[in-house]
Amino acid sequence: MTAATTRRVLIFEILTAPVLLGGARPWAIALLSLPIAVALVGHILHQRTSAERHFSNSSGVIFLIGGIACVWLALQALPVWPSSMTLPFQTTSLSLAPSHAPDAVLYVLWLGAIIMLCAAQNDLKSQLTIICRAIVASACLQAAIATSLFALNAPGTLWFVKTAHINDFTGTYANRNAFCALMAAGFFACLYLWQQPTGTIRDKLDRHGGWLALAIVLLLSALASHSRAGILALIMGTIIYIWLALPGRNGVKILTLSATILAMTGAVFATPALSIRFAQLARRDWLQRDDVWQSAINALMNRPFTGYGPNGIAAALQYAASPGLNTQARWASSHNLWLDGMLVLGLPVFLLICGLTGYVITSALRNMARQTKTRPQFALIMAVLTAFLVQSLFDGVTALPAVILPALLMVGLAIHHHQTSAAPASSSQPATSQPFA
Repeated sequence: MTAATTRRVLIFEILTAPVLLGGARPWAIALLSLPIAVALVGHILHQRTSAERHFSNSSGVIFLIGGIACVWLALQALPVWPSSMTLPFQTTSLSLAPSHAPDAVLYVLWLGAIIMLCAAQNDLKSQLTIICRAIVASACLQAAIATSLFALNAPGTLWFVKTAHINDFTGTYANRNAFCALMAAGFFACLYLWQQPTGTIRDKLDRHGGWLALAIVLLLSALASHSRAGILALIMGTIIYIWLALPGRNGVKILTLSATILAMTGAVFATPALSIRFAQLARRDWLQRDDVWQSAINALMNRPFTGYGPNGIAAALQYAASPGLNTQARWASSHNLWLDGMLVLGLPVFLLICGLTGYVITSALRNMARQTKTRPQFALIMAVLTAFLVQSLFDGVTALPAVILPALLMVGLAIHHHQTSAAPASSSQPATSQPFA
């Protein structure tokens, strides 16, 4: 399986995941997983017949993380647990919805395979450029779909389970936060593609000004989604990108950041519906985030070590609901990705997975931060990851395949750079020839 074929598979994922309603439905994740599985098996077979080794020790840790998660999800679904461990529910399995375990395992395998395939690519700069163009294309497609549906006053989704935001400016997502997350990723990608070519501002505007125009279009689409968490994540990611990407003195960076923040804040206030939604944060009777977070903590205290399994969050929150929670609604998420992870896996497994993942990511990013030649790539990766982390604090929708995919791609490419730059210079093998652990 050649690197070019793997790139096409990754581009297919970027373009298709949003169209498949975000990729959350079981049939959608199955369709997304099939080409990824073919590409991964092809890489493994290619290694067996080639002297090259494209998987690193970091990819081995990712494999270990995925194995731990899959094994624990399977154990949770087994009907062998004593009633003392399944309290406060009278079940024979730790998972409240054991039939959903295969879907969760497939999702975990898909996550790990995306990272491993990205880590196996060659030439960070060229690969990142291709990935960025695909992300921009996907974001523009969703913006065009949302604009067309808005103009036609047509429903914004075929996702028949979700009806709360069916007429919002959300493309095929049916969720304003998920839509805004893709617009933010596309926005950062446009900034990177604009900054990459060398030359004067005049030459770059003449030859590559289209990327700035697309960035403005995607920013306007993000504002039209009226997503508070998404806009906050976009602003924070932009701050990180400008600070890391701009060379020169800190004074210039501060001036640029100030102008950017003022412009973005002005754009928020110039969008009446969005500014009203921000103003509603001051109403204690309007926002349910604090109530659902408190309910999630209550549920976690009831079963801190074993978790409730995939698709068990709704029942757990219903049981441990705080007095202010609207129990008439079905809370399938605690509106916090990290609380969701704790509720599904339990604290020990969740913290183990987060620790291993954090070690791999920080090692890769620390290596990139030391090198001036990778400053733009490092800035883009940090911007995407920052926006993802900020939004994950306010919504569990960041676990959607289409939303988490840009972050996975950035992590995989950062790991690739780390493994190539860390290869010993005296080695007779290529820089990417670290053995797969």
